[in-house]
Amino acid sequence: MRLRGTRGGVLLTLDASVALDELEATLAPHAELLSGKVVLEVAEKVPLALLTAVAERVAAAGGQVSDVRPPTAVMQARSETVIVARTVRSGGRVESGGSLVVLGDVNAGAELVAEGDVIVTGMLRGIAHAGAAGNEKAVIYAERILAPQLRIAGALAQGDPRADGDEGRKKHEVALLQAGQIVVRPWSA
Repeated sequence: MRLRGTRGGVLLTLDASVALDELEATLAPHAELLSGKVVLEVAEKVPLALLTAVAERVAAAGGQVSDVRPPTAVMQARSETVIVARTVRSGGRVESGGSLVVLGDVNAGAELVAEGDVIVTGMLRGIAHAGAAGNEKAVIYAERILAPQLRIAGALAQGDPRADGDEGRKKHEVALLQAGQIVVRPWSA
């Protein structure tokens, strides 16, 4: 068990090997530190009785448990954003473990795949897959989305190739997942 200060309070790291009597012996001398916000970092499967005992000790000291989370060392690190400073031509495929930014157009026949967001500063006419690792909060943004196929996490949307309409008009669009379906709407700040 570790106890350390953070900007907003205290971070208490627990693991399954902590016994209830050890908990009391460790927390009693530091009761004044528990009077504010306490974040519990749970390294393994910790018994509910241990979590309840910690919450009671924190409440007795005048504090509150504000969050319970896995340790930051175990949390998946986000990959860096890949920036492509050119138009992606037909037949091209660009992948990213993070977000993907294309400074230009994406032509028909090109494919973009990112675990995070896909952002295109020009026209998107190729296939785009955001949230490829299952991130349902990922979005696809482009000046104009004219793609034959969009994917966000596990959802798929097919475009209508006849719906190109007025391509000269700029109307920045975003595709996002709502109620399990991909929705394309105008971008508004």
